[in-house]
Amino acid sequence: MKKSRSVKLERHMRYVFIALSAMAVIYNFFTRQWEVFFSAVLTLILFILPSLLAKRSKLKIPAAFQIVVLLFIFASMYLGEIYGYFYRYAWWDTMLHANSAIMLAYIGFLLIFTLNRDKRMYVHLSPLFMALFSFCFALAVGSLWEIFEFGVDVIFHADMQKARNLEKVYGVFDTRLGVIDTMRDLIVDAVGALIVSVTGYIHMTHRKDEDSAFWAMQKQFVEANPDLFDDKAPCQD
Repeated sequence: MKKSRSVKLERHMRYVFIALSAMAVIYNFFTRQWEVFFSAVLTLILFILPSLLAKRSKLKIPAAFQIVVLLFIFASMYLGEIYGYFYRYAWWDTMLHANSAIMLAYIGFLLIFTLNRDKRMYVHLSPLFMALFSFCFALAVGSLWEIFEFGVDVIFHADMQKARNLEKVYGVFDTRLGVIDTMRDLIVDAVGALIVSVTGYIHMTHRKDEDSAFWAMQKQFVEANPDLFDDKAPCQD
């Protein structure tokens, strides 16, 4: 029953977010606010894309995780980019980076934990290595995002790094604000990833039960994709 409610909630949320994004696309097209228009188009694509991929892939993602992703896209793209929350609230970008780092580190932990259960693997990964992998995974994805922001700003003259209208120094625009934004984001990413990595390490070294809250998402993923885990079993210390 609880699982069914989560699936229905995820579906209804997706429909509402798609409708809001579509209205934003139409409104900004007619008002010729092209920067917001393209942000709205990208937001609409991000809301629709998971559904299309799910239909073409045998991989099933738990509804709870999809809800978290939907809320993150809504907060970052719809509220952040379309409604300008990044400019209204100085803490908005930092809050989103902290949450994304936690999600990515958790995904990294679940990924390496699942691989570590494979009986065909001849190497048993230690809890320390698994914690290090989750930390590096989250930080690597965060770094790629910062590169993406820089590339969009350079190619399309956007302001994803929040460094617009800078004073000219020696004939060129001073980019230090962009560097500060990038470094602050990476530091927040590192802190969020570290929290999950340390929590996972402590959990694996002191608690062995997979029914705990920390592994709840991993358990749901295994239950949703039984075919992927036919040859897998928990590794023994």
